This record gives sequence, structure tokens and C-alpha cells, in this order.
Amino acid sequence: MGALTFLAIIILFVMLMDMRGRLKRAEATLDEAAKRIGALQRHAGLLPAKVGESGASAPGTTPAEAISKTLVDADDEKAPVAATSAPLPAMVQKLAEVEHTDVAEPPVLAAKPEAAAPKQASAPRNETLKAPRNLSLQFENLFGKTLPIWAGGITLAVAGVLIVRYAIDAGFFARIFTPGVQIVAGLLFGLGLIGGAEYAWRNEEKLRDVRVPQALAGAGIATLYAAIMVAANVYQLIGPFLAFASLALVTASALGLSLRFGSPSALLGLAGGLAAPALVGAVAPDVPLLAVYLALTIAGLAGVARMRRWPWLALAALIGGAGWGLWMILANSGLDILGSLSIGGFVLLLAIAIPMMTFDGPRAALLRSASAIVGALQLALLVGYGGFAPLHWGLFALLAAAAQWLAWRERNFAIVPTISAALSILLLAAWPDPTPLWFALIGLSLLAIHALPLLARLWDDPKALRRTLELCMIALALPPLTKWHMWDMGDAGLALVALGGASLVGAGIARGWKVEGRAADSRFAWLTVTGSILLALAIVLILPHWLAPIGIGIVATGLLFFGKVAQDRRIEPFAAAFVGAAILALAATPSVFDELARLFDGADGDGGRAFLRWAALGLIAAIFAIRADGAIVRRLGQVAGALLAYAALAQIVPGSALMLVPALGGAAALLAARRVPFARVDGAAASFALLCLGWAALPLAAWSSNALLSLSGVPMPVDAAGLPASQLLLRWLVPALLLGIPLWSIRVQLPRWLVLTGLGVTSLVGGVAVHCFYRLGFAAVAGQDFVATGIAQRLIWEALLIGGGWFAMQRGAMTLARPLILAGVAHILWYGLLHHNPLWATQAAGGWPLFNLLAPLFLLAWFGVTQVERLFPAAPATLGRGVQIITMLLVAGFAWATLRQLFHGGLLDEAGVAPAENILRSILILALAIGFLLWGIRTGRHDWRIASLVLMLGAVGKVFLFDASGLEGLLRIASFVALGFSLIGIGWLYSRQLAPASTPPSP
Repeated sequence: MGALTFLAIIILFVMLMDMRGRLKRAEATLDEAAKRIGALQRHAGLLPAKVGESGASAPGTTPAEAISKTLVDADDEKAPVAATSAPLPAMVQKLAEVEHTDVAEPPVLAAKPEAAAPKQASAPRNETLKAPRNLSLQFENLFGKTLPIWAGGITLAVAGVLIVRYAIDAGFFARIFTPGVQIVAGLLFGLGLIGGAEYAWRNEEKLRDVRVPQALAGAGIATLYAAIMVAANVYQLIGPFLAFASLALVTASALGLSLRFGSPSALLGLAGGLAAPALVGAVAPDVPLLAVYLALTIAGLAGVARMRRWPWLALAALIGGAGWGLWMILANSGLDILGSLSIGGFVLLLAIAIPMMTFDGPRAALLRSASAIVGALQLALLVGYGGFAPLHWGLFALLAAAAQWLAWRERNFAIVPTISAALSILLLAAWPDPTPLWFALIGLSLLAIHALPLLARLWDDPKALRRTLELCMIALALPPLTKWHMWDMGDAGLALVALGGASLVGAGIARGWKVEGRAADSRFAWLTVTGSILLALAIVLILPHWLAPIGIGIVATGLLFFGKVAQDRRIEPFAAAFVGAAILALAATPSVFDELARLFDGADGDGGRAFLRWAALGLIAAIFAIRADGAIVRRLGQVAGALLAYAALAQIVPGSALMLVPALGGAAALLAARRVPFARVDGAAASFALLCLGWAALPLAAWSSNALLSLSGVPMPVDAAGLPASQLLLRWLVPALLLGIPLWSIRVQLPRWLVLTGLGVTSLVGGVAVHCFYRLGFAAVAGQDFVATGIAQRLIWEALLIGGGWFAMQRGAMTLARPLILAGVAHILWYGLLHHNPLWATQAAGGWPLFNLLAPLFLLAWFGVTQVERLFPAAPATLGRGVQIITMLLVAGFAWATLRQLFHGGLLDEAGVAPAENILRSILILALAIGFLLWGIRTGRHDWRIASLVLMLGAVGKVFLFDASGLEGLLRIASFVALGFSLIGIGWLYSRQLAPASTPPSP
């Protein structure tokens, strides 16, 4: 009872929505009619004219002409009639205004237009009262006119059900009316209601409401459904088959009545017809009968929908049928042949036949496609649940063929065969343990169904990438599907399958070779790449594993030249990707670990096979570097070619000379830039240079760490790089020369930053190599005693740097002179005079006075500092002043060190100061002050005179603070005497220097 009530409510809601739409359309039509009548009356002069509209027809215009003009103007002003048109109360108000207008007043109003102003001012008040009147009229129309009739129909339907139900519970009626009589009474009541509907329809002019026969017919159909279900399920008066047939008859009658009474009967037929098998419990026993019944029911619903143009009815029927089809597939796992054919035919009917005959209009293609896709999914499910039987495969293939026919007939169905192809691949992959014969037959059948139409329409207009991708997907799926189900198949057989897929794609390429605009069509590139993948797979399966990379590389080369012949630039990047795949295949071979070890250690035995593999790929990469059109592909080819060439030579070159391979390769690439554009070799040159840096990196890092420690005063070991002389030569010096000299020779062709960077790196590596060679050679000649040989070792190296820079400066090579002189000056100031100065560091300066290492040390430092000023002639005056200050410090330091050496010999950092040395220090300071003053006076440099005053003040402070307390007797007297004469002399010199120039005598 609850289910029937719920069904009645749903039906009522649908009918209300339908009637609401009809009422809106009727209101819009009446509103338009009112507008036309008002326009006619205004043009005829019966009503005042609107703003911007003439009040009457023009003089001399006949009534027929006025009416004709009115109709034309009304058509021009007509607004489209939509579901959101003006409501019925507004239209009624307009008609009322027209009907109650006094026809005698319009001339007066027309003669006095100012009299219309008050009425126009009252318009807002009328508008404010309009909405409540509309709302009340709508409420009255809905609950007083519309709902009672439909509620009465539903009430009658419920009454029919209650007649049967009451007979069950009422004892008196139960004793009088047997169950059979009760059921017959219900049937008669239902038929009577239908007869009443027919009578009401025939006397429509009396009732003037079409909803009355609709309500009576709906109530009668519902009563008949209820009577039959009660007879079958409650009293068991009839069997399932008879109940099933009776419900089918009622459903057919409902569909017939819908042609006469409208959509309510159709809705009841839809609900009852689809629910009948479940309501009578006749679903499980006979699948073929159920399928036939559902097919006839849905076909009838679709026919009614097409006749009455109710697409919603057909769509609802198809959705219900799809639900039943899914239930039949899932609930019946062990279907026989008849059951399978029944379900398959039912699904095909719903997927293809009914949508083709029913749907029409702009959304027809979408609905038909959706139906076909749902059907394909259901048949795929039938194949899986049915144990992948050949019959089920045949049904699925039949639907796939129908989908191809639909796509051929209408291009809007193009997605259907694509989904069918994807389902075919998935089903074939999910097929458990197929026999080779059946797998081959079904696979080839599906391949023919999907691939042949694709080949036939591949290049047809309009251009569609989907067909190309679908064909590529089918071709690529052949080898893995075959291997998945035939795991024992040999590589040769699988290679034939791959070649078959490549041939399939090749047929598409051949068909499109002469198509106009092919070079600008991406479909050709997709086909070419797919065929190349399958061809490479076949080659890999046939060749030995160690030759597989070469086979892929050959395919890549062929693809590159094929792209040139086809004049399709899209193919070239894919060809480069095949080179990358070849390199990955090379890295995947079992012997790759031994071959990679030779990249660092060199050849250790027979590496002929490995050399062939790496060299072949290097040659292929070089072909791309030379023949490719794209700049990126060319550079990638250069990089890959250089690295692969080095790897190939590493398989046969011993480790002792392997580091020269990238240096020679880089030199060759740079020298080639003299004949070809540098862009053609820049990638290779950079790759070889990076390989050289790789060989130099570890020892260079060791040398750099020791050099950083030496900046803090830690002596640098002789073998700071940890390399013997031979390795220093091969790893650093020779590569630096081999790369630096060709780079210098082509410097004009290169950007300045690149030249400076390249020469800077090669000079740095080469300079470090020379430094290591020098230290090793000096240690071999003079030993490794840092105390005894430290000053001499540094002096020679610094003299080489500063001297080389001076020589380059004399030759005009300022670019070379600057780094050499700056490096030498920095080295001597930081190491020789700051960290390892013999005045405070234990460094042997020599035991002979004046004939020792102090003079070369300070003179070389002074010479280097003065050359720095020459290196930058345009530098500000601050640089020259700094040079003078450093010179003064060097002079003072040399004098102080020489005095110290007279008393202490070679090691100046010994503790203690003799009295004579102390007094000589004071005299030395005074002598330096006088000397600085004289030099400052002679050269006119103010800084030297200031330094003289500083030294003089220092001497005075030393004599009075230290010598007076530390000396006795004649030494103290001598110190003060020397200081006194010195001060007098300095003062006299300053008085002469600072005195104003004498004025010449007057004539």
C-alpha cells in the first residue's frame, strides 16, 4: 500500500509539472493576444496612445490599412513567448482595463495630453497592488482548480486498491465475496474508470477540462495493476506466468491510452511495465521470457514517445531497461545459449535500435552515443561474468561492429567505437587462460572490426586526431596482449606480432603519404613514432641483448632521415628520444657495470665488444649533431656524441693515458670551430672540457684545501695535490694547454665572457700544475726543510710570477701581465712578509751580512708593488699613495731586518736584544726619519715627510722611555747626544723646506 501511495505521489508531481508548463504557455499566449488587441484599439483611436506612439491613424487612412499597420507594428514589438512570460493575473488585469474603458473619452484625452499625467503618476500604486493580486490568483488557481482534479483521480485509484484490500480485512464482505469475486470487482472497477475516462473524453465540450479523463484513466490503470498483483501475490489465484501476461496486457493498454489521454497514462505504463516482473516474482525462472517482455515493453514506450514527441519517456524507459539488463547479467552467472542470446539481443536493442528510432533533434547524437556506450559496458560485463564464452564474445563483437556502423553513418558517434576498442583491449587482457586458437580468432576479429574502419577513414575530413591515436593504441597493444596470454611464445614469434602492429601503422602512413598538408599534420608524426616503437621492439627481440642498443640507435637514425624525407619537423625530436632509449638500453645490459668501471680505470682486457657498442651509439649521436635541423637536438647530439666517444675509447685505452682522451677531443672540437660555426661544436667542446675537469677535480680539491690552510700560516706540503709528476702532467698541464691554446686561437669568434671564462679556468689549472711541478723540482734539488729553504723557495716562485708579468707587460700583453704580477705581489706580501717574515717566523735568511735573502725579499716586493701601479695607469691617486706607503714599510722593514741580522745571524726571530743593538735601533730610526725627510723633500711627496715625523716621534719616545731607563754610562749619553743632533738637523731641514720663498729685491 505504501509503495502504491508513493508511486501515486510521484505521478502527481510529474503531472503537476507538466500542467504548470502548459498553463504558463497558455498565459503567455493570452498575454500576447491582449497586447495585440490593445495595439489595435490604440491605432484605431479607442485608447490613448503610449509615449512615442501616435494616438490615431493618419488622416486619410482607411480602417483596413490602419488594422494592417497595427498588426505589422504588433508583430515588430512582439517579445518571444517563454516559460517566464507574464503571469495570468497580469493578463487578466489588462483585459479588464480594456473592457472597462469608456470609448467616448479617448478623443478628449487625445486632445488634452496633459490630463494623462495624473494617471501616469498613479502607476506605481497600481504596480504595488499588482503583486498581491497575482499571488492570490495563483494560489487560488493551484489549490482550487488544478490540485482537486488530480487529487480526485488519485483518490479514485486508491479507492480501487482499497476495494480489493478491504475485502481481505472485512469479515462480512469476506464471507459474501470470495477472493475471485473481489478480484473481479477490482478489475471491473478499473475498467469502469477507464470507461468513464473515455466518456469524459468524448464529452470534452461539456467538461472543458482535459485533466478529468486523464485522472480517470490513470486511476483505472492503477486499479488494474493492483488487482492483478493482489490476485497473484496475495491470493495466489493465478500463476506467475498468467500474472506476468496480464501485467503486460495492462502495460500495453496504458501505452495505448496514453495516445488518447496524454502523459499520465504513459507514466503509469512506464512504471507498471518496468516493475511488473519484480512485482509478480517472475524474474528468476525464465531469462529469455523476461528479456522478450522487457524488449517489447521498452519498444512500446519508445514508440509512444516518438509518436507523442516525449523524449523523456524514451530516456526513462532506456534507463529502466539498462537497470534490468545489468540485473540479468549479474544475477545469472550460468547462462545457457538461449539466455545469453536473449540478454545480448536485449542489450543490442537498447543500445542501438531503440535510440536510433526514437531520439531526434540536437541532443540525439549525445543520447544515442550514451546508449551505445552503456550497451558496450553491459556486454563487456556479460563477457566477463559469462566466463568469456565464444557466444558472449560474438555478441560483444556484434555491438562493436554496430558501433563502427554508427560512427560511419554519423560522425557524432565517433567516441563509441573508441570506447568499444578500449573495452576490447581490457577484456582481452582480463581473459583468464584462453586457448591460443580462440585468443587468435577473437583477437583478430576484434582487430579487424576496429582497425579496418580506422584505416579506411584515417585521413578523411574533418581531421580527427582521435582516430589516429586509437589506431596507435591498438597497434601498441598487440605485443603485450600476446605475451600476456602466451608467455611461452619465443622472441621471434613476438617480434612477428610487433612487426604486424608496425605494418598496421605503416598502412596508415602509406595512405596518408600523398594527403595534402600532411607535413603540417601531427597525425603523421604519431603514426611514424608508433611504427618506429614497434619496429624497434621487433629488432630488440631478434638481436642479441648486447646489440639491442645498436638496433634502437639504427631505428633512431632511420627515423631522423625519414622525417627529412617526409618534411615533417615533428619527427626529429622523437628520433632524438629514440637515441635516449638506446642509451638506456645500453645501461640495462648485464655487462654495463664492467664497462662503466672502465670510464675511470681504463681498459683492463678485451673490450672490443664494449667498444663497438659505445662507439656505434656515439656515431649515431654524431649523425644527429651534424644532420639534425633543431638547435636543441644538435646540441644534445654533440653532448651525447662526446660522452659516448669518451666511453668507447675508455674500453680500449689504458688508465694511464685515459685522461688525455677528453683533452684531445676538446682540442679537436675547438680547432674544428675554425672551419665550421662554433654552434656546431660548442656542446661537444663543453662536454670534453667537463670531462677534463672531472679528471682534475679530486686532486685539485686536495690542493685547494692545503692552499686554504696555508693562508692561515700552515706550511703547504710539497705533494699538496697527492699526484706524481706524470699525473700532474697528464691530468692538469697537458689538458690545460690542449684546451687553452685552441681557445685562444678562435677567441675572435667567441663571446668575450666565454673566452675569459675558458682561459681563466685553463690558466688556473695550468698554473696550479706549474706550481706543483716547481715545488716538486725545488724539493728534489734543495730538499724539503721548510726553515732552511722556505724564503728561497717562495722568492724564486714569486720572481717567476712577477718577472713573467713584467715581460708580458713589456710585450703589451696586459691581459696576461695583470694576473701574473698581482698573484706574485699578493704571494710575497701575504706569505713572505706577513706569515713567514723572518723577523718573527723561523726562516733562515742567510748568515752573511748584506749578502743574504733579505735584500732580494724586500727588493722583489718593492718591484712588484711598483709594477702594480703601472698595470693600472688610469687608477685613482689612492693607488699611488698606497704604493708609497708600502714602499716606506718595505724600506723600514729591510733596515730593521738587516740590523737584526748583524747581531743574530740567519735566524732573526731569536730572543733577546743586546745594548749595542738597542742603541743602534734608535740611531736607525733617526736615520730613517732623516732619509724619509730628505726623499720627501727631493721628490715633493708629503707622505714621506709625514712618515719622517712619525719616525722622529718614535725615536724620541724610545730614547726617553726605554733607553734612558735601560742604558747606563756612555751609551745613555751617546743616545741622547745622537738624538739631540738629529732633532736639530731635522728641525733645520724642515725650517728650510717650510720657509716662504724670499721676495726678489726691488729694482
